[in-house]
Amino acid sequence: MKLHKGSWKWRWCVLGCVLLLLTACTSFVDQEQAARELALILDAEHAVGQTFVAQHGGLEGVAFWLEPSADLSGELVLHLRVSPEATADVATATLPAAQLGGPGFYEFTFAPQQDAHGTYYYAWLELRGAGSVQVSAADGATYLHGAAYVQHQPQDAQLTFRLLYTYPGIALDLLGAAWRWAGLLLLAGLLYIVPGWALLDWLWRGEPLPWPVKAGLAAGISLALYPLLLLWTDLIGLHLGALYAWLPVASGVAALLWYHRAWRPRQGWAALRAWARSETFWPDTTLLIVLALVFAVRLIVLSVHGLDAPMWGDSYHHTMIAQLLVDNGGLFDSWEPYAPMQSLTYHFGFHAAVAAFGWVSGQPLMMAVLWVGQILNGLAVLALYPLAYRIGRSRWAGALAVLLAGLLSPMPMYYVNWGRYTQLAGQIILPVAMWLSWRVFESPRRRWPEIGLVWLTLGGLALTHYRILIFYVLFVLLWLLLYGRMFWRKALSRVAVVATGGALLFLPWLMHIAGGQIVANFGRQLATPASQSQASSFIQEYNAIGELSFYLPMTSWVILAAAVGLGLWQRRRMVLLLAGWWIALLLVANPAWLQLPGSGAINNFALFIAVYIFWGIVVGGIAGEYLARLCHYKGGGLFLALLGTVIAVLGMFTRMQDLHPDIHAMITRPDVRAMAWIEENTAEDAYFLVNSFFAYGDSAIVGADGGWWLPFLTGRASTVPPLLYATEREPEPGYRQGVNSLARQIMERGVDDTTVLAMLYERGITHVYLGQGQGRVGYSGDFVLAPAVLLESPYYELRYHQDRVWIFEVVR
Repeated sequence: MKLHKGSWKWRWCVLGCVLLLLTACTSFVDQEQAARELALILDAEHAVGQTFVAQHGGLEGVAFWLEPSADLSGELVLHLRVSPEATADVATATLPAAQLGGPGFYEFTFAPQQDAHGTYYYAWLELRGAGSVQVSAADGATYLHGAAYVQHQPQDAQLTFRLLYTYPGIALDLLGAAWRWAGLLLLAGLLYIVPGWALLDWLWRGEPLPWPVKAGLAAGISLALYPLLLLWTDLIGLHLGALYAWLPVASGVAALLWYHRAWRPRQGWAALRAWARSETFWPDTTLLIVLALVFAVRLIVLSVHGLDAPMWGDSYHHTMIAQLLVDNGGLFDSWEPYAPMQSLTYHFGFHAAVAAFGWVSGQPLMMAVLWVGQILNGLAVLALYPLAYRIGRSRWAGALAVLLAGLLSPMPMYYVNWGRYTQLAGQIILPVAMWLSWRVFESPRRRWPEIGLVWLTLGGLALTHYRILIFYVLFVLLWLLLYGRMFWRKALSRVAVVATGGALLFLPWLMHIAGGQIVANFGRQLATPASQSQASSFIQEYNAIGELSFYLPMTSWVILAAAVGLGLWQRRRMVLLLAGWWIALLLVANPAWLQLPGSGAINNFALFIAVYIFWGIVVGGIAGEYLARLCHYKGGGLFLALLGTVIAVLGMFTRMQDLHPDIHAMITRPDVRAMAWIEENTAEDAYFLVNSFFAYGDSAIVGADGGWWLPFLTGRASTVPPLLYATEREPEPGYRQGVNSLARQIMERGVDDTTVLAMLYERGITHVYLGQGQGRVGYSGDFVLAPAVLLESPYYELRYHQDRVWIFEVVR
């Protein structure tokens, strides 16, 4: 009893110390803009301010870097408002001039704003007294969501400032976010796990699968299902709308309930107790902890960085395709009202998953792309578990693979910066298709239900990412070379059956895209001679491997090489198969090494950002087998679980640094505010000239700031269509050439040239939009649409200027 009482006293003591520390802590300081290159003058006649977006709840202060003059007197007053045009203060704070000493950060604190997270604010300083203060600042590109203001007028600069938050405010904000994330993950489980799990329960005829293997397989099978449903219902003229989401979920739940209808709670309790006493307890517990951290870090970064839209160029057409799927209740041809293209030949598996999520959740599709992208990012590492488990013959192997790829590798976490979601979705289905095919190829007898699962995953993979399908084909060819030669007739028969079924499911779409630009471009890439590839600067740049440390830390490359070497030394044919597969992919990405044509069909970038698959499966599979041996010692499982948790937590904090909206974000809060102004103050037929630059060997233009999103967010046309205008059917002959020629003429002649003005008038362009990114998102070239040039020109009239966003009207 004494020990029991003492233990509770100790716990209350610890809890009291924690609470005491929390109440005694100073504010949490978020350093938003740290550069000090410029100085703005604050005096009695000139107010100085800054707009910003709070990234947490409990905002209680703003700190600025100030350098007071010797004759400063009076007091400085900070006014916190919801926008530069607002007249009422949300909060105020006063700092006597006598408290300002030398240069440094000075804090202005006010009553905590508990619901501040995601709120746009305008904080401005007023000097009530004499003298002056230099307020440090930097270039306008140093902060994403606002700008510095002088006398309430925006400047192309950012103040040097910090934001102060209360710890309880941040904690409550995180708890609220965690509750929302739990709902999102539950919904994702219903959409992206349940249908595949039900199919496995009913169709799998092999030995019972461990639940983590089943979960990884279910993710790939579920994702493959949605594009196939869209395609085959469209063939018979059905557009089911929200039923595309609800039917797989409802059918999956019903099938699972019926399949497990004999289950009783006491059986579950008994199974849980048996699991807790089994040797699988510690690896499974470690896996659950790692998965929780994998998904947590992917959702936290979205919340902390306050993204208003998915990032970079690909995200624009991904969002548009998903929205058009919802708008049309299924597949479509016309991209109206967002763009004038008249076909869809792009792979649409990821977009089908987003549309399903949007139908069920009711979330705007722009944000659904972000959330689904991050959820699939987590599922991409879970999908590695089955193959790692097969190689290592241990649950520790699978758990380690998830840890390595999910928290100790920058890929696939980094994909969010590029909006590289279609390849990501394909790479969830790919390892599942490899695992299922491998089992079917080696099965003693032909099991048609399992072959049906392979057909489904192959058909879905082909509709999700064309190039990742090539990854799978090379795997099968290597399997035939290494395994099939021992029983070649049976092997060829199995491969032929699998390939035929998958091809038939994909065939209608293949016929649909056969005459399109995507197939034509792919054919030209395959036919490009090696000599031409080596001579082309564009092909060399496009296919450059780059720094290996960008894809994996150099120590990880060394560990990967050692694991492959060990596996080959131990004569593990599975390791030989995977190593040969990766070498084959590398040669296909670099056919010029062998003086073969085809450079660009698979580029090195697409290959190396997928190296986490090889890294996780091989290292996890080999090392996991040795880890399993440690569990034979007393306390070995607990030790490994604790070690894995510590490493996972450290990896989680490292992955927090992988998101870079300062480089890749096109839509910012100032852009969102400007889009709202456009909807309210321009005609529906307004047509905007926006920043752009040439990409892909000068074959197409892409947007360079938030102006690219104008058609989607406002319904107004812009001069830069989605990137897929280069491959989809034109609304009229010469459309692509016309798009490119206008951009080229503006870059060569400028916006004041009479030829350019004539083109603007002829095409009905009414406005010019310069986004917060000022035409520099992903672009460092010479030409951008510059506010100074437009202000001086008699042909353009300023209509809007907030933060770094400018809107001009074309004067006719």
